[in-house]
Amino acid sequence: MTHPAQPAVPPTFDAAFQSRPDSRVGVRWAPREDLRAGAYVVLALAALGALLGVVWRSWSPPGGLGYVVAPHAIQPDETEAFIAGDGRFAVICAATGLLAGLVTWFITSTRGPVTALALGLGGLLGSSLTGVVGHLLAGGTGNGKTNTLLHQLPLSVHMRGLLLLEAAVAVLVYAVCASFAAADDLGRPEPDAPSVGVGDEVQGAGGHRDTPGALQQPYLPPQ
Repeated sequence: MTHPAQPAVPPTFDAAFQSRPDSRVGVRWAPREDLRAGAYVVLALAALGALLGVVWRSWSPPGGLGYVVAPHAIQPDETEAFIAGDGRFAVICAATGLLAGLVTWFITSTRGPVTALALGLGGLLGSSLTGVVGHLLAGGTGNGKTNTLLHQLPLSVHMRGLLLLEAAVAVLVYAVCASFAAADDLGRPEPDAPSVGVGDEVQGAGGHRDTPGALQQPYLPPQ
């Protein structure tokens, strides 16, 4: 005795996606492209900071006189040379931070918090290298016997807070640009959407081109 053919039971939504892997597993806190771009920003600012150390040394006047009052205690000659180095260092760091913030903002594909963090780290590293390179190239000495006169003090950053200036300006400029962005995604280009395909490829929950898929039209026969 034959039994009449039973109607096919359409697949449910849960059954169709039960075997699909969870796309949330292994999600990174930031795209790999952003991390790579952030590393490039840090390295670029560090290299630029080392080069700007030469500029700072060439632009600043020679160190002034100093009198050794006690071991590791020097009374500098209060002339323009003592503060001119700090002033020129501040100008160099502020200009570098301004340009870095603007340049990185106009790279729309990597806009986001990773770039802002890279500006902070790169600015701090770059300004530190500017101070170190300028100090090494300037010459002079900061050591001597008590009650002796030093003819040239080394070039150095006396106001330590200036080492944070480049990073602060770069992050501030980047944040101001982000605050005026019209879109919530900061104008980043959208990633390429998955292409239309067959099988496990994402397209209308299993459909194929213009034909109704199993989840699109569960009660219609496939075309």
